[in-house]
Amino acid sequence: MVEEKIPELYGTESTPLEKKIIYQRWEIPQIGFYWLIAELDRKKNLAFGYANLNDDYFAEWGYIDIEELMDNGASLDREWRPCTFEEAQKKIREYRKGIL
Repeated sequence: MVEEKIPELYGTESTPLEKKIIYQRWEIPQIGFYWLIAELDRKKNLAFGYANLNDDYFAEWGYIDIEELMDNGASLDREWRPCTFEEAQKKIREYRKGIL
């Protein structure tokens, strides 16, 4: 299971952001929001990752409360396969081109 492979918080601190492995993608596709998860504290359900709220300019890395995502209608992309952040950005750009 992918979730079991996600490093604990701070587990990839020395890895440059663009090289971090993104293990999960959460999304609200109707409004273009997505979150990319690189680290996870399973006890607190708190993640470190990249949040894009349909605005590439203001997207940022930070801490993400998984319960809050679910409470706000985000769903886990079950088709997502782990890849580097660079690769994830390419996948997402290609996906967006396909729906525009």
